[in-house]
Amino acid sequence: IMTPHIAKCDLWKTSGHYDFYRENMFIIKAEDDQEFVLKPMNCPGHILIYKSELHSYRDLPIRYAELGTVYRNERSGTLHGLLRVRGFTQDDAHIFCTPEQLDAEVDACFDMADHILTTFGFREYKVELSVHDPNNMDKYAGSEEEWEMAESSLLKAIEKRGISYKKMPGEAVFYGPKIDLKLIDAIGRGWQATTIQFDFNLPRRFDVTYVSREGNREYVY
Repeated sequence: IMTPHIAKCDLWKTSGHYDFYRENMFIIKAEDDQEFVLKPMNCPGHILIYKSELHSYRDLPIRYAELGTVYRNERSGTLHGLLRVRGFTQDDAHIFCTPEQLDAEVDACFDMADHILTTFGFREYKVELSVHDPNNMDKYAGSEEEWEMAESSLLKAIEKRGISYKKMPGEAVFYGPKIDLKLIDAIGRGWQATTIQFDFNLPRRFDVTYVSREGNREYVY
């Protein structure tokens, strides 16, 4: 799919980026005082496409992919060659699934990431699992049970492959845990490449649901 490079500010207020990520966004004020944003992420656009029609459990999983160009107002001191820039095109995807489909979708994402990295010669990478801090649940979206389920799915995908990883307690972002695959440069530094991320936040903020087998509206995963 392809989503617009610019959108009204209201979209980013709903997503939470306006409050939590504003300093890293390029905000444009039009002549009529409307604010627009050069998209820093592709997520909200993919959600609007999903919400353009009603979906049932029979439709899921639904997977959207985009070679999406994003723009981030990085501080000049953090820019680093081609590794940290203000505009770049990323191969981005969002999967909408049921809780029962979660393990298989995470596993497939890991398989694809490993296949792409090793095909291009990156046979060694570090794996980090960023998880929540159970003693500070106020800073996270979702319930303790949801966090445990999501982190368990990510951990299964890692352990299935028998690879070493580093758990990063408290390093999960507020909307969910993640796996980071970090490439190693010539002097041993790790650079984030692929991320497999779980998001509790946006389905609730945008009311992203599906009709369950019982006929109820449930949030997607």
